[in-house]
Amino acid sequence: MGAMSVHNRSIAAKKSCGFTLIELMVTLAIVAILGTLAAPSLRTFFIRNTFSSIGSEFNGSVLRARNEAVSKNICVSMCISTNADSTSTTSPPACSTTASNWQAGWIVFLNPDCNAALTQPMEGTTAKPENMLIARTAGSANYELNDMVPTRSMMFNARGQTGVAGGSWFQLKYLPSVPLTSSYAFNICVDLLGRSRSVPLSATNTCGTY
Repeated sequence: MGAMSVHNRSIAAKKSCGFTLIELMVTLAIVAILGTLAAPSLRTFFIRNTFSSIGSEFNGSVLRARNEAVSKNICVSMCISTNADSTSTTSPPACSTTASNWQAGWIVFLNPDCNAALTQPMEGTTAKPENMLIARTAGSANYELNDMVPTRSMMFNARGQTGVAGGSWFQLKYLPSVPLTSSYAFNICVDLLGRSRSVPLSATNTCGTY
């Protein structure tokens, strides 16, 4: 009898393991509520991080262009490119003469001839694809990095200077939400010395006041 009693208790314990249907439904309801509450915070987190990532990438490209110009004692060009991902030899990555949104992509390349009108890596009339330093492809269409001057391109000389009168001014925005743009967007300023910095968002050019 003692052995039978122990055996019966073991079976009863096994039967009591796990969740009931009601417990499972309550748990799922709680998870759904917590997910609903967390969703806006997660969206804001990802948007803020994307703003930071775009700004860091752009500022990093400016710094690379300036440093390469100074270290190699030649000119370096940086411009908007709508085909930065092109692998075609007949239509290689080149500067756009019409786009104003740098989220379309950009390229950075050596420009030994210091030709401000140059739209792709060349020396004289010879194509020099090996002179390409950065080819940044198009980013999310939810964001805009607009050239507010506009210059569409910058050429850094051997001293790291851009020569753009008044410097360059770029405005980063998140298109689906004006409030989130107001909270997390910013301007990027590139001065005559080729130095870039991020400043608070404004409808007017604040680069000169920071």
